[in-house]
Amino acid sequence: MKTKQKGIIFSIVFVLLLSACAGKETEPPENVRVTEGQESEENVHSEAEETEEIESIESQTEGDTVETIQVLVENPSLEYYLASEIFSEEEMSLTLEQLTQETNEITDTEAWFSQNGLSQIDTWRMEDETYRYEITGDDGSSGYFLHIYRKEDNAYLYCLDFSDYRYAGDFIEADRDFIEQRIWWAQTVDDILYVAIGHNTYTKSAPSTGYLVAIGLNDMSVIWKSEPCVTNARTFEIIDNTIICGYGFTDEPDYLNLINRLDGSLVEKIPIKSMAEYIICKDDILFVRTYNTNYTFQICRMVVCK
Repeated sequence: MKTKQKGIIFSIVFVLLLSACAGKETEPPENVRVTEGQESEENVHSEAEETEEIESIESQTEGDTVETIQVLVENPSLEYYLASEIFSEEEMSLTLEQLTQETNEITDTEAWFSQNGLSQIDTWRMEDETYRYEITGDDGSSGYFLHIYRKEDNAYLYCLDFSDYRYAGDFIEADRDFIEQRIWWAQTVDDILYVAIGHNTYTKSAPSTGYLVAIGLNDMSVIWKSEPCVTNARTFEIIDNTIICGYGFTDEPDYLNLINRLDGSLVEKIPIKSMAEYIICKDDILFVRTYNTNYTFQICRMVVCK
């Protein structure tokens, strides 16, 4: 009899422990959804009833289940925004010294890549040391979905939805067909994703355009967003703690902009003759192709200890 009572007591304690463990599970942030390669019928049924804008995506590698995160990226402000500064014990200060400047033929882009030993750029697919990126749109629209794959095993990890950035709140309604913003370029450093977003027409049609956005891949939060009108070139470069990008358009001032990678602030503006198209670093030389002019710059560094 005592043995039977002990068994009953043990069963009750075991059930209570299981309940306590289940209660410790934490929910992901509201804008983040995590899915696995295999789901139970209960999970599938519950997701079918949800009304979230981002649909579930399943991702698997050879026999292994990989979690894929889908997130609607919040647009926190039309102007400069800083949630938290990215800390670094040493801040690398960088500037550019112009080496060459020559007029191009406007249509000789492929020759420019070849002559300088530069790899051709696909602004819908790109990669860095860790990740591969693909940009897609929806129903024929510009690209505002960013799909991120791990290069090591090609696992599909993230689907970031930048639809909150498609139309700024201060655009001219008559120009709606021209000012839809898209993702232009993306790169990651130290698990911080940097994305360039903007339209490709006159600033007066939609002044709040041409942003860089820094997103922490650990929690998918927006760390900072640059002031508008700093980037609409097809690419940007991240060198040490500086992001080199470019902004301009017809009958508007054209600049290379140096952005602090740690807080998104504008550090320096360097005038150029026309709108920058490609910004590529090779062996500490920055190659810049604009609409009608080719430049090279020497990258000059200075370490500032905090």
